[in-house]
Amino acid sequence: MKIKIKKRILIVDDEEDLTWSISKGLLKDQNTFEVVCTNSGKSALNLLSKKKYDLLVTDIRMPGGNGLTLLKKAKDMFPSTKIIVMTAYGSSEIKDILDRTSTYGYIEKPFEFKDLRDLIFRFLNEKSNNGKHNLKTK
Repeated sequence: MKIKIKKRILIVDDEEDLTWSISKGLLKDQNTFEVVCTNSGKSALNLLSKKKYDLLVTDIRMPGGNGLTLLKKAKDMFPSTKIIVMTAYGSSEIKDILDRTSTYGYIEKPFEFKDLRDLIFRFLNEKSNNGKHNLKTK
């Protein structure tokens, strides 16, 4: 009998309502995912230093810690960790920065939870790390 290992997802956003909503939305997938939420880049780095996560879903602009710094450090610590960036400040400049930091996904706020969930499933079911996904919603 093959035991299925849960994928670990770390959700980071300074908006507690958003992290709560995402984690509650993923509850029906609790047999597939272990979801941990935090509301600062500093706390996220602390969690990343203790455990490997398969996916990091993070905002870019957060008080007390730049999300881009979090992306770089997360990639340095765990190069195989996939990342989805959520941002309300989407631009071609942000996309270029994300491409340079080997970030894999991008979704603009506000977004439909279903779109984020679909993106999460695509990332965690993907076999290789060389494909990038961008989902731009309004």
